[in-house]
Order: sequence, then structure tokens, then C-alpha cells
Amino acid sequence: MAKQIDYENLKPEDVEGKEIKIKVLKGAFGGQFHCQKCRIIMKRAHADIDLPDGELTLHMEAYKCPKCGREKLSGEQAEKLDQYLTLIDALKNKAKFRFRRAMNFDGNNWFVRFPNELTQEWKKNIESDIVPLTASDYLIHLHKERA
Repeated sequence: MAKQIDYENLKPEDVEGKEIKIKVLKGAFGGQFHCQKCRIIMKRAHADIDLPDGELTLHMEAYKCPKCGREKLSGEQAEKLDQYLTLIDALKNKAKFRFRRAMNFDGNNWFVRFPNELTQEWKKNIESDIVPLTASDYLIHLHKERA
């Protein structure tokens, strides 16, 4: 049986060239957060996050250390922040990449074809929400396929 090592005292030589198995408990990222510096439980709070250009501030749920004031986002909140930043970049035409496609009209509706590179994992019967942002900008959200 493999020797269990206390992760807090882990050194590079303890793991170099070795297979490492990590067991993450169910709910490990949804429970209490501990401040790494003060080693105490962080309290649920709200954080104001200024976006890089300074034009917007996001007010998000976070966790704050009552002793040192350090703030952290949960995994779910960090994903939301990443989505907000991606959306803002897209709206400012700073998206990391884009696909340009012709719009088609069938006599009743407009439609656009998605590139195969984006749709390889799509299943039939997928549904989407189309959210108008401006007269020429739309957010398309794809839902998982229906059961």
C-alpha cells in the first residue's frame, strides 16, 4: 500500500516521478472555505470586482476572511466571472476567436449555420435561447438535449 503523505508538508521530491492519486470528497468545493493565510473559516460576503477597463464593476457573492480580509470566489462564482469577462470581450469585438458565416433566409426565417468544429458534440433535439442584446448583437445559449 502506498504511503500517505500530509499535503501541508509536501516537498517536490515526495512526488517527482511518482504516480499521484488524489481523492476529492463529494461537496468539497461547495462547503466552507478556509483562509490559507490565517487558517480560519471564511465568511460569506459580497465582493465588488472592477473589470479591467474600469467601466463596469461586478457585485458577486464571495467569501472573506474575517481576520485578514482576503476574498475568494467559489468555483461556481469564478465560472460566472469568466463568462462575464468573455461576454464583455465579445461585445467589445475583442473575442479571442470568431467564425464569420453568411446569413440565410428561407422565405419566413433567417438562419445561420454553425461550423462543424463547434457542433461535433451536439445531439439532435437541442434547444436554444436567443437573447437580444442590441439591434445587431444576440446571445445564443444552447441547452442540453431533451430527454
